[in-house]
Amino acid sequence: MTCSATSSRFHPAQSATAATHLPPCTGERERTRLAALVDALDTGGPVLVTLSGGSGAGQSALLRWAADRARTAGRRVLHARAVPSEAERSYAVVTQLLDQLDGMTTSHRAARPDPFPGLARVVRAVREHPTVLAVEDAHWLDRESLHWLQALLRRSAGLPLVVACGGSEAAAGEPGWLSALDSAPGPAACHQLPLAPLSPHEIAAAVTRICGPGNDERFVAEAGRISGGQPDVLHDLLLRFAALGHRPVPARVSLLHRIGTEVCGDHLVHAMHTLGPEGGAVVRALAVCGDLLDFPVVCALARATHLNEHRLRAALTQTVGIQSLPSGRLRVEPSLRTRVLEEMTAADRTDLHTQAAELAHRAGAEDRAVADLLLGSRLIAAPWAVRTLRRDADRAIRDDAHGRAVVLLTRASQEVRDPAERALLDLELAAVHLVTEPEAGDLRIERLIRTPGHPVAVRVAAADLGITAGGTRAVRRALTDVLTEATGAEREDMLALFWAADPTAQEQGVVSVPSVPPLPERPASPAQAAVRAWQLALYGEALDEARSLARTALVYYHRSDSPLVQPALAACRALCLAGALDEAEAGLNRLLGTLGGGGLRLAAPRLLALRGEVHLRRGRLAQAERDLREAEQAADLLVRSAAVLPHLHGIGTIVDVESGRDERARDRVAMPMPSAAEHSEYWPHLLLARGVVALRSGRPEEARDQLRECGRRLLSRHHLNPALLPWRSLTALACHAAGDADEARRLSEQELTLARRWGIGSTVAWAELTGVLVAARKDRLATLRSAMEAARSGPTGPEYARVLAEFTATELTAPGGDRRLAAVSLAELSVLTATHAAAPMAARARALAKTAAETVPIPGWDVLSPGEQQTALLAGTGRSNRDIAGVQQVSSRAVELRLARVYRKLCINGRQELRALVRATEGD
Repeated sequence: MTCSATSSRFHPAQSATAATHLPPCTGERERTRLAALVDALDTGGPVLVTLSGGSGAGQSALLRWAADRARTAGRRVLHARAVPSEAERSYAVVTQLLDQLDGMTTSHRAARPDPFPGLARVVRAVREHPTVLAVEDAHWLDRESLHWLQALLRRSAGLPLVVACGGSEAAAGEPGWLSALDSAPGPAACHQLPLAPLSPHEIAAAVTRICGPGNDERFVAEAGRISGGQPDVLHDLLLRFAALGHRPVPARVSLLHRIGTEVCGDHLVHAMHTLGPEGGAVVRALAVCGDLLDFPVVCALARATHLNEHRLRAALTQTVGIQSLPSGRLRVEPSLRTRVLEEMTAADRTDLHTQAAELAHRAGAEDRAVADLLLGSRLIAAPWAVRTLRRDADRAIRDDAHGRAVVLLTRASQEVRDPAERALLDLELAAVHLVTEPEAGDLRIERLIRTPGHPVAVRVAAADLGITAGGTRAVRRALTDVLTEATGAEREDMLALFWAADPTAQEQGVVSVPSVPPLPERPASPAQAAVRAWQLALYGEALDEARSLARTALVYYHRSDSPLVQPALAACRALCLAGALDEAEAGLNRLLGTLGGGGLRLAAPRLLALRGEVHLRRGRLAQAERDLREAEQAADLLVRSAAVLPHLHGIGTIVDVESGRDERARDRVAMPMPSAAEHSEYWPHLLLARGVVALRSGRPEEARDQLRECGRRLLSRHHLNPALLPWRSLTALACHAAGDADEARRLSEQELTLARRWGIGSTVAWAELTGVLVAARKDRLATLRSAMEAARSGPTGPEYARVLAEFTATELTAPGGDRRLAAVSLAELSVLTATHAAAPMAARARALAKTAAETVPIPGWDVLSPGEQQTALLAGTGRSNRDIAGVQQVSSRAVELRLARVYRKLCINGRQELRALVRATEGD
């Protein structure tokens, strides 16, 4: 807080006998000069002294000090003070001066109209007795009194008179008091005493004088910053600090700042009293909305109709705690606003905020500022108020200021009269509560679901939001009750959401409710289609039907501006297991781009984690890591995020393993998890990751135990599909390493059976590879060729790379192997692993390269750059431009340009001929 100026703390109209205490901070030079002029009154002739500076620079104190000095010396003193309320009243200051002369009553003056009333009498009185005429706050002089003083100075030849006037140098009177008096012709000698802010040296001296030795530079600088170098403020500031018994040391700077706020607040409140009722009302209006409205509008809001607007503005710019903004507007410093408004009644404050809110809205002020005013106003019941509060609540959510969003939405709900609109606001409020106060959010969600009068869309959206936030059990209980009464589309969507909360009705610790029917085989709504697709995917049945249902649901939700999260997420998960990774990613991107507010905050960790898994399945490790990092950041914003953490850490561990960061993977799986995480549907993901790390670290028994527990958890939920998590094949590898060949063979055969039932090429290929690895088979080469053929229909993820590596090794070493085919496969493996040199498959590729002797005999291949060779090889093996871009970590446009150069250099017409060249090299 910086106080650039201050109004005087001293009360006007002190008695003639009152002793004035001059703050020791007041400049020594000015005191000496003023004393000399007053002391030489008998012999010095007429003198005009003007003391100008920022309000509070000490003008009033100096004038009173000089007046007291003159009285002590037996001089006559006529002392007046100009005030804002009389700035437009003729001869207001003259009246104060004449009232102090014997026999000059108001009635006598009024009986004799005169352009300079009482002037002759004053001149006679001065001739009889040396006189000091002092006028404080001369910037509020009325026009007639200013002319009267000019006339007095013109007629003062030979008179023992000192006219001393003090005021603000920036006041905009008509004309300016300072220039008007200084330019008045006459015999009076003019002495200008501009009062500049105290210098750092003077401030340091004042600190030492009042607070004691120490003189720390930081303390002195802070004292100067707070006071603005104004003597009055500095004096009060240091006195209050010293009264607490502290020394001026750096450790007390924060205390000094708090005291400074109090001192500046007191000075500002006193200035308000000095300005009168209307001036004080303007300051209070500035405290509420000065930075939002132009000064004339603020004056109108304060109903300051009798004050000169120009003079008032000029005075306020020199007042402590009033800031001039670059826009030309004035405002009360934020730290002082409460102090300014505390003297108002609650009703008056409410009325002021209400009027200010309406004016700020009309002026086009920012939503946040108008919303702040609305929070302090009475209910307006206007549509614009609700819209403003909701927009600012959305901004608060984006800024993670959820406490403010709750306050804004609560107020918006109070403004609304329509029950349907209020229900929507309650839904938004529940979404915000679920982020930071999930228990309160659960209660709101359950109340929304159970209230029959609410719109169908609100009840359905509330159930979807509650499940997304992790309140599965409470939502299922509420849905169980309302499903008996719901009809039509509402019942269809509620039934879908009931099963979305637990697709196989096997959640641990939750008893299945027989009164709730299963989803129909022919779903009646997009929501039911999405959840049914996910059910089939979990069971590992009816691949084509699951894929079709998921696509149907996503097509519907892609057209919706407010899709249901759980059904859309279920459709994306089903497509992920069905191998339609492009469509799953597009669906997730659409959800992330469409959702807003609290709904996005709640859904973001799950959506980003799933997209990270999609990237991992495609071998895009960098993109997967980016999404997982963002998901972790989003989860940190939620109070209830334990359920998604196993998914994040499980997928993140596999990314670390595939990137060759084994130590980081070990650290990740060793991180403690909240107890609630163990009951999450994603807990098996972390168990699988722990098994993978243990297996890679040479601890097969530990790996086997972790993987078996993973399988037990999945089977308890009837999650049978090996495409979800290949726990059987990994357990088989662990058992094989531990010497349990029979169990390894049993599990690998079981996985292969389930993989073939589901029918995804990558899952079948991995199961076939596992069967080869855990058993000595005579048809090893044929099986691996079959696995490779199946794998080529899927993504180029970790499973594909392992199948490709084993296939390459077998073609190189097995009887009947095709070394030319192995060379092409090795080149592809090298391309796939090039971006992660420390990865296991990159090391395997380097080892295989030492064994392989042949190169790829493609005509013209040597004219291609390394990047073009990699791109051509991947395109020739059937990879899409998007897949190639992900592997090479370049844009799809870069892939297109590389392929264009490849076609030109190889003299071929497109992708089909490139594929033929590569297949010819493979020996097909």
